[in-house]
Amino acid sequence: MYQADHPSFSVVTVVLRDLEGLKRTYASLASQHCARWEWIVCDGGSGPETIQYLQALDGPVHWISQKDAGIYDAMNKGAAMSHNEYVVFMNAGDTFSDTVVLDDVSCMIVSSPSRPGIVFGAANIMFDNGRTYLRKPKLIEKYIWHGLPANHQATYYRRETLSVAPYDLTYKICGDYFLVATLFAKNIIAEYSDKPLANFYAGGASFNEDRHLFLEPYRIQRDILKIPLWIRCVSLLKRFVSTVGTRLIGKLRP
Repeated sequence: MYQADHPSFSVVTVVLRDLEGLKRTYASLASQHCARWEWIVCDGGSGPETIQYLQALDGPVHWISQKDAGIYDAMNKGAAMSHNEYVVFMNAGDTFSDTVVLDDVSCMIVSSPSRPGIVFGAANIMFDNGRTYLRKPKLIEKYIWHGLPANHQATYYRRETLSVAPYDLTYKICGDYFLVATLFAKNIIAEYSDKPLANFYAGGASFNEDRHLFLEPYRIQRDILKIPLWIRCVSLLKRFVSTVGTRLIGKLRP
């Protein structure tokens, strides 16, 4: 049974022409034992089938279907529509790792000495060849110089922090890194869980936008984190090696 100090969650899902992925995400959310959630869907204009599906849903579901300026514009809209204390972005096709993820995150938040501004968890990285890689969260103060401490599907933001630092639409694929770097610069309090909180299916924009994948983190490290040039260059090399390794894993036989 939940106590009054347990948090509630807003699960924001961005979708564009992926009805099957949207259904998969909702099924995973609906299976959560925790009942203190709302689902916010920002559809970029997928068409009548997606609208019909959303209209037929019961429960705490809020949605819009309209053209947007990209994924981060849609995520900002979803955050602005949210009502609950913590927000997690689970885009169409993303799923929770099991049925007690929200319970576990809730208990971790309650047991924290103070209400954390952000919670980082582990994520299962799923590849088309059947391989799975568990990515555990890194300490923000030790890893932010290079990239995100955790996958965004396993990252929970206290809603008030998103009003301080929303997604910057000038970034194409690294808006999450910009957001977390900005919050770090504002001395955000973080908590961590090595338990997998989400299943993320590898692919998508970050796998097809090499120029942005390398240039955008460099810009964030320079402008937001004020990192020296030599460290930015080390990060660039590290990112290249990691990208090649990840793509090789996805091509190997299971």
